[in-house]
Amino acid sequence: MISIRPPVVCNQIQNDHMKQLITILITSCLFSSCATLLNQPTAYVTLKTTKPALIISGTDSVETKENKAVLTLERSKNPIVLTTISDSLKSQITVKARNSIAYKYNVFNLGIGALIEKGSPKRYEYPWTVKIDPSDTTSRVYDYYKTPHKGQLNLTCTFPWVNSFYFQPSHETSKANTGFWGFSAGLEYYYKDKKYLSLAGSAVMDFFIPFPAPVDFSGEVENMYSVYSSLMDNFIFGRFTLGYGLNYSRNTWKLVYHDRFDPPPPTREPATKSSNSIGLTIDGYYQIGKRFHIGLIYRPTLLNIKPEVDFKYEHLISIDFAWKIRLKQ
Repeated sequence: MISIRPPVVCNQIQNDHMKQLITILITSCLFSSCATLLNQPTAYVTLKTTKPALIISGTDSVETKENKAVLTLERSKNPIVLTTISDSLKSQITVKARNSIAYKYNVFNLGIGALIEKGSPKRYEYPWTVKIDPSDTTSRVYDYYKTPHKGQLNLTCTFPWVNSFYFQPSHETSKANTGFWGFSAGLEYYYKDKKYLSLAGSAVMDFFIPFPAPVDFSGEVENMYSVYSSLMDNFIFGRFTLGYGLNYSRNTWKLVYHDRFDPPPPTREPATKSSNSIGLTIDGYYQIGKRFHIGLIYRPTLLNIKPEVDFKYEHLISIDFAWKIRLKQ
């Protein structure tokens, strides 16, 4: 349990807790090599063919059963070359190694694990499934990042991990803070190849610790959080995605008094100030896996419609981690 006390009561205890928190963070970063812990030295690749075939990989060969075969491969940064023979036809496909999902999880330990595992073969993976048409005799390279096509529908689940707030609550001085955690879910519909509309609902907060932990607060504490929906138009450029659109947001600043650990008396009454606003959303993402994206969201609100109608600038800036699941091709 982490206890948060006001500095005027117990500065030394607060400093000790901060030192402990920093020690925990450093220790978790140094000893969290995700790929080393989670990945086995070998990886399995399922090959699916359109008809029976003999598949050759290096010095190994395997015949498909019910148009399917499984290869066991040593993890490596080197590509694998698969040759299929069927009805006297020979085809060849090259499958490049890529960074595994476990290796990408090192973003959550601030990249320290990625540096430790930079030269490790366990950082790499091959696709779980490779589809092969033995009748296609052209040599080709397996495409991890297939271009989305018109009519495709995706479910998105994202985690705005770092959130920076700037609010102007009614009859209060401006408030700013940066914290962690949030969640968003939505849908993407491709109305053209490489172009799609997205609709999402999100909730973010300014929790001061970058990982879940029980916390005891003491004295006056300010909280900031936001719930909003966005409708956006998006464009894909290679692995980059850029989007723009509108948002409807409910921004909340809250002052809470926790009567624990003998805090000093409150300086004022607790308060909650919320506003409903309309604004813009601009974001950019980079695809680093088949379904995994990392991005930056800038969400300013400009027109306040509740509790009163006026022009007021507030913003949220988030570092976001997104997963996309295809629902319809």
